[in-house]
Amino acid sequence: MDYLKISAVQLDSVWENKKENFLKLNKMVESLQGRDLIVLPETFATGFTMKSEEFAEERFGETETFLQEFAEKTNAYVIGGWIEKNPNGKPYNTLTVFSPDSIVMRYRKIHPFSFGHEDRHFTRGNSVEVFLLKGLNICPLICYDIRFPETFRKTVGKTDLYIVIASWPSPRVQHWLSLLKARAIENQSFVLGVNRVGIAGRIKKLYHNGYTAFFNPLFEEKILNSEKEDILEISVSKDELMEIRKNFPYLQDIVDI
Repeated sequence: MDYLKISAVQLDSVWENKKENFLKLNKMVESLQGRDLIVLPETFATGFTMKSEEFAEERFGETETFLQEFAEKTNAYVIGGWIEKNPNGKPYNTLTVFSPDSIVMRYRKIHPFSFGHEDRHFTRGNSVEVFLLKGLNICPLICYDIRFPETFRKTVGKTDLYIVIASWPSPRVQHWLSLLKARAIENQSFVLGVNRVGIAGRIKKLYHNGYTAFFNPLFEEKILNSEKEDILEISVSKDELMEIRKNFPYLQDIVDI
């Protein structure tokens, strides 16, 4: 089988400090060699700050430039989240995928987390995209999107691996794990959730215990429960997924109602 090798970086993002987070990741470059795909959490360079206007960047600003250079240094595809300027309103919570050679795609978070007032500071996106890597169709999403199965259904059958980057706090970590598992089962796809770890915020501090996790449709799982900065290593193949779908082909029974 041809395996896609993935490193999911459970980063302890330094709050609102891009320079320190870039430095921290650059120290990991040597240990991340030989991977096909490296995934970083939601808004990895700043933390999940609501100072969206202050930290928003143009395309190919310092964070996308870092991601591009990180892909070159590691010779891998890289996914990372950042805050994108919006000339027509509030910024976007965006992720970008880079190959070692070029930009692959951008995705803007469709569901701002209104419970945490994200909707007051960010504009929601309105479309999902899929990219191809080593035979696998990959659909990246962001954090709160995991609670909305209809978003995943937009590309069901066309997606082999869903990747959800997040800043998911510890009080609801069991929701996080349950939702990731449910999305894997119902869409008969691999699902990887990449969460941050550590303390966020300056005044009102919020703890994140990580639990970056991978699930396949057969309930098999691999979970980082170290509750510290760490890397989850996984390998997946299209052949493995197709065998699962062949043996239990329920996606063919989906109907629009």
